[in-house]
Order: sequence, then structure tokens, then C-alpha cells
Amino acid sequence: MFLFVINTQQAKDLQVEWRKYVELMYKLPMHKKSGINALNNKVDLKRIQHFALLGQERHFSRAAERANLSQTAFSRSIRSLEDDLQLRLFDRDTRTVELTAAGRQLLAYANELLKSANNLAAEADYLANAEGGELRFGASKMMAHSLPMTLHELRTLSPRLMLNVEINHGESLSLKLLEESIEFFVANADPLVDDTRFHITPLLEETSVLACRSDHPLARHRGDLSREQLLSYPWASVRFDAPTIRRLCQLFQVGDQRQLPISLSCSDLGVLRHALYNSDTLLATWSAWLQDDLQQGKAIDLSQRVSPPLTTTPLVLSCSIVQLARRTLSPSARLAIELLRKHARQQQ
Repeated sequence: MFLFVINTQQAKDLQVEWRKYVELMYKLPMHKKSGINALNNKVDLKRIQHFALLGQERHFSRAAERANLSQTAFSRSIRSLEDDLQLRLFDRDTRTVELTAAGRQLLAYANELLKSANNLAAEADYLANAEGGELRFGASKMMAHSLPMTLHELRTLSPRLMLNVEINHGESLSLKLLEESIEFFVANADPLVDDTRFHITPLLEETSVLACRSDHPLARHRGDLSREQLLSYPWASVRFDAPTIRRLCQLFQVGDQRQLPISLSCSDLGVLRHALYNSDTLLATWSAWLQDDLQQGKAIDLSQRVSPPLTTTPLVLSCSIVQLARRTLSPSARLAIELLRKHARQQQ
């Protein structure tokens, strides 16, 4: 028995398929085409379902019972379908109900159509419950250490969901978002705060460090360090965007960004790590991905040794959820964001 619930748009889409079948049937020489008005909106899935039920049962009473209709209402439905198609689908008398030649041919198409409708409804349920479909979103390198936990839980909750995650910096991800290649991204959103095309929700803050290797000349220096000493060595980071450069100019009391010794901007953490441990480069980054190295003494955070202090409050890098303004996220995107928030709270 074919019982399902679909919305108006889905019904219209399926009616298009039914009309194609009817057009094909009327290309056959055994049927008349004059005056036919079979392809109107009166051809609906409910009557197609009744047609299929009667084609299976070959008995009006049993078919009507399966459709939860009175026999009179069910007979009226079949008769109205035949009138609209201008085709006799069944030969019936007081004792028997048999499919006509046209009815047999259309019944196969009707069953396929109803099967497609069931599949469509099932897929819609999966999407509505974030159990299926595809989710595309982006994340910055700063999320790389916590993202696996979110993805693992998301796959557990939605095993049929296809995930496509792009790791990149915020500027590149914002372009992907505007192209609608992704639904949202998680990254530092400072450059986008005044852009009305985006809706930005703060997610977490990470403590930042200016690190060097443990045998670096500045690490061996006894006593406090001056700003000038830190400015005398090359700096590296994942990205030096405009808001970050302005902040660094303020902290190090320089009037021009050209006075900052920026030498390497790279999204590959492996390259940055190599530069940190194989040169005198200072690495400006968030503390989480160097946490083990800092605890083991392999890396030193020089920002804590500057006098006078760079700032009276901790240096932090913010990370936000960015989506297009006035757009509705898919259920799977909303679930992913909910999990990201949960794991962010656990980090704090």
C-alpha cells in the first residue's frame, strides 16, 4: 500500500513526471488525442494512488478500504481520473474489475511514480532530521584541534550525512560563503564585522602567544625583554590580516606596519613549526596548538616577558560562526553549529 505525505511543491514536481507518462501514452496509435485535457492540475497523486490500489486489488470494496474511503467516494475518484485523462482505465461490471490495455500500461508508470514519491518523502525526512544529504562548511586552522571532536559526534548522530569541510583562512572562506559553496564557516571574523552581508556569532576566544624555540637567543636572555628586542627578529603566522596588523602596531607602539618584522605568512602549520624550531623566527599564533610544546619547555612564550607589558589584559584571538545574513541554515548545519558551540564551551 502506498501511503505518504508530501508538500505542495513535491506534488507539483511529481505531477510533471505523471504528465510525461500520459503524453507518451497518447503518442501511441491506439489512443485518441482529440480534445484531450489530461495534463491539467486535476491529475493528483491521491487519485494516482487510488488507481494503483484498484489495479492491485481488482475489487472496488477492498481497494476503497485500503484507501480509507467509502466505496462511493473511491469510485468517484477513479471515475474523475478517467474523465480527466479521457481514458478508460478499468472495465467493470457487477462482478469483475479488469484493467484495460491503456490501464495496464499506465499502471506500471503510476507505481514507479508512487515509489519515487515515497523515496522523495523519505529523503525529505532524512534532510529535515539532519540524518542525510550533504553539509558543506569551512573552518580556520585555529579550529583544527577541536574540529575532529565535532565531526566525530556529527557522524555518530547523522551517519548518512555527507560532510565536506574546507580548512582555510577567514577571507577565503567568506568568498566561498558568498558563492554559496559552503553554508557557514568558523574563523576569525574581525575583518567582516561591518559587512551587512554576513551574520556573525562569537564562538570562542583563544589565548595568543609570540613563541620561540627554547634555545633561541631571546629565550636565553635573562630578565625582561623590550619591544625593540622582539622587533629585531622575523615573525611568522598563519595570517597577518589588516585588523591583526593594526593591533600589533598598537601593542608594539609603531606607527607603520612596515616597522613590523613580518617575514612569513603560511596556512601550513607544519611549515610554521619548522620555521619556529629551525630558525630565529618568532611565531605569532594561538596557544592551543603549541600547548604541549609550551608545557614541555620546547617553546617559550615571549609575550609574557615583555616590560612594560604589551597589554594589561590577555592577548586573545577570537573565532566566530559566520553565515549569510537573512538565510535559513539546513537542519544539518544547525546541528553542526550546536555541536561546535558545545565543544567550545567545554574548551573555555
